Amino acid sequence: MTVIIPTRERADVFAGALRTVTSQDYENLEILVSDNFSGDATEEIARSTGDPRVKYLNTGKRLSMAHNWEFALGHATGEWVAIIGDDDGLMPGALTKVAALIHETGALAVQSAICRYRWPGNKSRSYGRIRVPLSHGHEIRDSKVWMTKVLEGRAAYAELPMLYTGGFVSMTVLEELKRRTGAFYKSRIPDVYTGFAVASLIPSYAYSRTPLAVAGISRHSIGVDQFSKSKKSKESPSQKFLQEDNIPFHKDMPLTESGDVPPSLQAVVFESYLQTICLRDGGPIEPFDHQLEIILASSPPDDDQLAAWAKTFARMHGLDYERIRARARITRFRLKLESIPINFARRIGRRNIGSPRQPIANVYDASLAAAAVLERARRG
Repeated sequence: MTVIIPTRERADVFAGALRTVTSQDYENLEILVSDNFSGDATEEIARSTGDPRVKYLNTGKRLSMAHNWEFALGHATGEWVAIIGDDDGLMPGALTKVAALIHETGALAVQSAICRYRWPGNKSRSYGRIRVPLSHGHEIRDSKVWMTKVLEGRAAYAELPMLYTGGFVSMTVLEELKRRTGAFYKSRIPDVYTGFAVASLIPSYAYSRTPLAVAGISRHSIGVDQFSKSKKSKESPSQKFLQEDNIPFHKDMPLTESGDVPPSLQAVVFESYLQTICLRDGGPIEPFDHQLEIILASSPPDDDQLAAWAKTFARMHGLDYERIRARARITRFRLKLESIPINFARRIGRRNIGSPRQPIANVYDASLAAAAVLERARRG
């Protein structure tokens, strides 16, 4: 198993993420730190572990996120691969559990539920806080069914077998992906892209309801910053991301007037779907008018920036924007109704821990706290 941690000048969170991996009890482990030409203490932290499983790589020049991940994957030697963010982490014993699940199911990809950890400073809190789903067990998921759910706005893209925090993929699948497309990545949004790419190449995958990873939300988080409505400076994570020499957005998906990614996660999902059409061997193509309806329905109705982008998208493809917007109102209501029982079940099936009296300082401590919560729940 190879676990990759791509990073760039985030030493303040990287140390905790790395510790969650070096603390794994799995024997056959390669840990690749792919340093995107950092100027901070990243290399020092990686080398100071004294762990022979840790291999430090440096890109030698500044790369985009997707190109850094491409660089790192090119150095992986394990039969299976996982990638975690530098503010994320693995749960204790995660790799041993993944190996057992692979052996039991014969799956070529495993996706898991995740704990969500908000680093100190997030939401103006001085302490860290983690949300732990108490679910357990596993299931085998049909790839086509779950891709459809994600495209319909009825499931999050993280429910797909993505190669990112919570996801584990056989190298044979990734090698086939590269053989078919010429690269591991063909989208500037690498986590969403691999969710669709891997699901397009395998008929099914294993889903662990038991959380195996921790998704960290910190001041460095690009996705959170990208879809935040707060004003962004040139130094914010998402704006730095946009300034990179990146993989072009799909030709059928316009950028905003300012050259930004559309302010909709569902639009980003559709972009990855379009980038992976070549992997599905001529299956039906999702209608553009229906996807615009889902994009609008999945966003607040008063989002002027998204409306401007949606009108551009409609003009590009000869669509009736006003008619689609009217349908989106009904679809938005339907999606909200469908989500009520799901969200209620999630709320009662999880625990939140972390407070001023019991602060959680970093993602490693968060993983230990989450493991303790799950163990208590298991014992009843």
